[in-house]
Amino acid sequence: MNDTVAAAGRTVFTGSLRRFATQTPAPQEALSRAKAARIPWLHILLALVVTRGVWLAIAVYGDQSYLHAMAQFDGSWFKGIMTRGYDIQAQGLSDGDAGNWAFFPLYPALLWLVTLGGQLNPDLMGVLLSNALLVVALGLGCRYLAITRPGASMQLFVWLTASMPYSFYFSAVYSETLFWLLCFASLIDWRCQRTGRVMLWTLLLSLTRATGVFWVIAMGIELLVRLRLFAFVELWRRPDWLLIGVMGPLGLFLFMAVLYYQTGDALAFSHVQISWGREMGNPFVNLIEGLSYWLTAPETLRPAWQASMALVGIGLMAWLGVQRRWLEMGLAGFTLFVPLATGLDAIPRYMIGMPVFVLALHDLLSRVPRSLAWMLVALGAIFNLWLVENWYDAAFWLV
Repeated sequence: MNDTVAAAGRTVFTGSLRRFATQTPAPQEALSRAKAARIPWLHILLALVVTRGVWLAIAVYGDQSYLHAMAQFDGSWFKGIMTRGYDIQAQGLSDGDAGNWAFFPLYPALLWLVTLGGQLNPDLMGVLLSNALLVVALGLGCRYLAITRPGASMQLFVWLTASMPYSFYFSAVYSETLFWLLCFASLIDWRCQRTGRVMLWTLLLSLTRATGVFWVIAMGIELLVRLRLFAFVELWRRPDWLLIGVMGPLGLFLFMAVLYYQTGDALAFSHVQISWGREMGNPFVNLIEGLSYWLTAPETLRPAWQASMALVGIGLMAWLGVQRRWLEMGLAGFTLFVPLATGLDAIPRYMIGMPVFVLALHDLLSRVPRSLAWMLVALGAIFNLWLVENWYDAAFWLV
């Protein structure tokens, strides 16, 4: 009797999971969906004009410089790389022990191009560059929705991305929008099995941010989950997949070669993280310690808030797993747990910098009534205005 009840319970549970599971389209079907997708360009442009206009109005009302605010913190490091290249020795921060080696070269290279080698205002051109990259990234994101989530609301995705908490990073002189663009380009071409393009995108991803190298690892995880042991057999039939594994980390290796030539330390991008208080540890211990601040020292907001955001990220990652979106889940997992192992700082920024977290949130909003989904987006946009005000005040906990 008990065995029968338990078996029935398992059947109901697995049936519920199967209800949420998604099907990966065949490459030809994916390509067909991509070509047929109708991108809501008007919504994309309108969302950016409205949200950025409101942020600009807040700056003007507070007698603050919008451009200066959007080019502060890491933006200063990117501008420094653009003008003088990578440092030979450590400098910066209060102890003079930091270096610009922590910041990968592709975004400052683009910044150098759009400023005509530094002749134009880097703050203005950097903000314009980031927003232009976001327009393209949102267009690609909508195309990826059409491939993997046919029927999902592209307008909801656009307004969510443009206005959600921490979305001001997408207008800053930061590399987030470049990373989004490359990530969506690689995801689309992987689904369409245009592997030559995937090689290029993954190489550029690992030239943009350290987390870009995880794309190839997450791809391997998806192949193992979907093909199991046959994945190894299939690799012999698909040398182009192996080439993706080789080309993906090449951007990182090129950056390491530059650092070795400049500083004598190929891993300077990692070693310099100690200047920001980052040291390798146990991600779960860091998470628990951060959450404990709510009870022991609630006035110490920063670690408690960062840990809570990490908990949200774990929930979104699990939701991707429930839907069997293995590649997206792998990207979310590496993006979250590797930085979490070195501390809690900048966890929200790591999350919003990887589009799969926003896709997971969009998936959840798509399962509630339409009016409620839009109301939640509006509430998130209002909360983001408070974050924007703190950003203008150079609140260091937002870095």
